[in-house]
Amino acid sequence: MPRCSLLPLPRRAAAAVALGTLCALPAAHALTLHGVDIPPQVEVGGKTLTLNGAGTRYVFLFKVYTAALYLPQKSAQPQAIYAMPGPKELKLTMLRDVSGKELADKLNEGIKNNLSPEEFQAFIPSLAQLGGLFAQKNQIKTGETVTITELPGGKGSTIAIDGVATGGTFTEPQFFNSMLKIWLGKEPAEQRLKRALLGNPADSN
Repeated sequence: MPRCSLLPLPRRAAAAVALGTLCALPAAHALTLHGVDIPPQVEVGGKTLTLNGAGTRYVFLFKVYTAALYLPQKSAQPQAIYAMPGPKELKLTMLRDVSGKELADKLNEGIKNNLSPEEFQAFIPSLAQLGGLFAQKNQIKTGETVTITELPGGKGSTIAIDGVATGGTFTEPQFFNSMLKIWLGKEPAEQRLKRALLGNPADSN
């Protein structure tokens, strides 16, 4: 428990102050998954976003990346998250080296599995832009983070690799939601990771 120290006070006020004194609590600590620090909040476009949930992507028994979803307000319902006005942010931090092509192929597969034919048709220009982005990155190394951000005010979305924006702005209005369906859609990359991103801490690891 934190210890509180009080300066000497006049007797007349001492009793009242003693009743109302609050000890400062320790600052909130970041969640840590497999050595990756995941802060409880991030700032996007001057807005504070809160961690909705975080988890780990496995392929067979191998850990591939941690994922952390930040929203204006918490929600356990994918449809509510899609409808939520931006900004929003998803961070993927690599737990092993992955080639840009390999990651792009997995993302493309996830998009195809979770968009309707009409949605997928509208997303084709963004897919081409996305493919060009990852073609520039031969390898995404352990510890590097891919950050997908929906900008405030309907300004589109961006992708940064280890803090460096790349690929320009994705202007398709549903770009972020289409990407998010890879993890939250009807055929998510991993059911346990979906539950973790929707706020179930038991599925985080």
